Amino acid sequence: MLLTAACLLGVATVPAGAEAGQTPQATAGDPAPTSTNPQVESNNADADFVAMMIPHHQQALILSRLAPSRSSDSAVLSLADRIDVEQGLEIYMMQSWQEWNGLEQTDPQQSYEEMMQDPMMVEEMGLATPEELDQLTASTGNAFDVLFLRLMIKHHNGAIDMLTDVLTNGTDETLQQWATDMMATQYAQVQMMQRMLDNKT
Repeated sequence: MLLTAACLLGVATVPAGAEAGQTPQATAGDPAPTSTNPQVESNNADADFVAMMIPHHQQALILSRLAPSRSSDSAVLSLADRIDVEQGLEIYMMQSWQEWNGLEQTDPQQSYEEMMQDPMMVEEMGLATPEELDQLTASTGNAFDVLFLRLMIKHHNGAIDMLTDVLTNGTDETLQQWATDMMATQYAQVQMMQRMLDNKT
């Protein structure tokens, strides 16, 4: 699935000038991590994973940034802020990985917009549909909280499938560590969000 999706999307080049509020872009000056086994190189599964996870994370930022103006639940607001910070940083890390490996950096918003034009990809990756995004944008209070949690649980589960794929088929040591950490974080957040949702419904 990842290879097919990556071929459909391609990898977009990041614009030279990043505006305020956007995810910081990796630069050639960012140091690459030192591998303990330099003979192990990245493969297509690694490159495809990064190219797909960057726009997948971009939707998490879009969802999370709706919360401050629509929710009054401190737990939801705290979760949304944490996801915004964590996944924004992970986008930067993955763009840095592309730079270290001589790949074009994926533009998060452009690739996300391309991804959303493929309904099958949206479903397979656990993304919120355009209709669900409109519904979330129009909601406030408890209605927002419930829909936000449902959409983010689905979104995280889609990411967990992608992480399982790269942990199974990838070879890059740095990505293996990152994917392991992402898996633990997203799994824990799914459990937490399900408890929050149960208390609201």
